[in-house]
Amino acid sequence: MTLRHLLCLAALCLSTTLTQAAGPDFIEVPANANGQPQPHHAGIARIEVSADIPFEALVWYPTDAAERSWQIGPFPIPATRNAGVADGKFPVVLLSHGGGPGGGTPLVLRQVSAHLARQGYVVIAPFHGKTGLRGRPMQVKLALDAVLADPRFNPHVDPARLGMLGFSLGGAVTLELAGAVPNQAHFDAYCAAHPNDVMSCVDAPDKGDASAAPKHPSASGEVPPSPQLPLKAIALLDPLAALYPSSGLQTVTMPVLLFRPQQSQLSGDGNAAGLAAALPHAPQYQTLPGGHFVLIDICPPVLQAEAAEVCTDPQGVDRAAVHAAIESTIAAFFGKHL
Repeated sequence: MTLRHLLCLAALCLSTTLTQAAGPDFIEVPANANGQPQPHHAGIARIEVSADIPFEALVWYPTDAAERSWQIGPFPIPATRNAGVADGKFPVVLLSHGGGPGGGTPLVLRQVSAHLARQGYVVIAPFHGKTGLRGRPMQVKLALDAVLADPRFNPHVDPARLGMLGFSLGGAVTLELAGAVPNQAHFDAYCAAHPNDVMSCVDAPDKGDASAAPKHPSASGEVPPSPQLPLKAIALLDPLAALYPSSGLQTVTMPVLLFRPQQSQLSGDGNAAGLAAALPHAPQYQTLPGGHFVLIDICPPVLQAEAAEVCTDPQGVDRAAVHAAIESTIAAFFGKHL
């Protein structure tokens, strides 16, 4: 079974397992990776989002209920299903996952999602499926709208404190919702000059997906803009950014946290490093050991043999330690700016 099939299986399992009673695996989560007490436990729920093509989203949130871990397909989920939301109103972090042949999944970012929930954030993570880049920003907006309309969550979310976290292609989604304007001519020129940047150009967003292909650019070469959200701060995990010239980034003025793995397969010149130089305000820029996929969770054993490129890190790289640092930094960043 390929990684793509396993990820699809995990997504299919979601519609049945998330509504079942909590499983027998009971865990307490008294402290974070630094040994500091955490204010909440993590809860998780699935919502169905109405759209021309309906989709699902995960909502991670603070709860006072003790955590019960469980599984979606091969993925361990460190949060209690359908637990009550803790009292209070909490800031919101939208999450957009990466792409890939199967469309990607937010399940590979579950640890940071649970960590943020324990720190008092509501994390909204749509399953983008095979929707291309042009359609993903609207999915994020619709998922936010669905949470705001849900009586379970509406009393507990503060949409005035809104941030976003994006990985890889999800970084491009985040940039567009923050006001960035892609330019197809700029992207084409970048790829012509960087033929070895396979991850950005050969595996470009929307490749082979005519239904979600980028809209025709205007005479200026700019693609019509995505919906924008009033984001107060954004965090980007090795984002795809080669679509955005400096002129298309001038409205991205909120605080930006930017992570760049030192051995990433995604070329830095047109992506993370180029973005850092092109933004109107210098981001909080951090380099990390490892490749592009060090930013996703440690793979379950069943996936390690199927997806060595995704699951295996360079010698000497401790993915667990990298994630502990990332989670702490992201929580502190949003704590400062939301």
